[in-house]
Amino acid sequence: MIHLNDLSFRDYSPDLHRPRGGRNNKPRHRGRAGAFILVGAALIAAPAVAEPPYAQPVGGWRLMRTANPQGGTDAVSMIRTADLLRSDPDLAGLMLRCAELGAEVVIVVVAPFPPGAHPSVTISADDKQWRYEASVVPPGAELLLPGDATGLAMGPWQSARELAVKVSSQEQSLGGIIPIDGIAGALTTLTANCPAGPAGPAKIGK
Repeated sequence: MIHLNDLSFRDYSPDLHRPRGGRNNKPRHRGRAGAFILVGAALIAAPAVAEPPYAQPVGGWRLMRTANPQGGTDAVSMIRTADLLRSDPDLAGLMLRCAELGAEVVIVVVAPFPPGAHPSVTISADDKQWRYEASVVPPGAELLLPGDATGLAMGPWQSARELAVKVSSQEQSLGGIIPIDGIAGALTTLTANCPAGPAGPAKIGK
């Protein structure tokens, strides 16, 4: 079971799940608490497995393993939360997760997007900028980036200390800073923990 105390937040409020009329009608720390609840609970998509869901942090990254409610393989990911002081409260962080053909890069938000949305995601690091059209993963708090982003995570981003992220759509816009130092180690840890398929453990990177 996931213990909320492990998520470094002590002031979660149920008010986070009520409709809100504007961005400034609640304290910023409550929005961030909601972000950790979503991330810590695998975006409320699956229960935690019996074993401890978190391994020791890898340079600020956390390993998470959640059970598949349909009885399939576990979902395994590495999570890095956004900078609290330099981000909108609705930006939760960055997720690297196991996929059939390797790793996937996901931006995690607090307020879910509708299933048919395709938010524009702009990422900047070391004076370079990349723009993507993200796919919304149900129930809506995960924004899956194209495969190109995985190549960046395995290459250019490994020399960066943080990413500046901006998410824009008709539904909502948000942005902030996500530290990514240690991303090479996070990918290594993810590789070692990805579920094995018919051909053996998933391979991430070259």
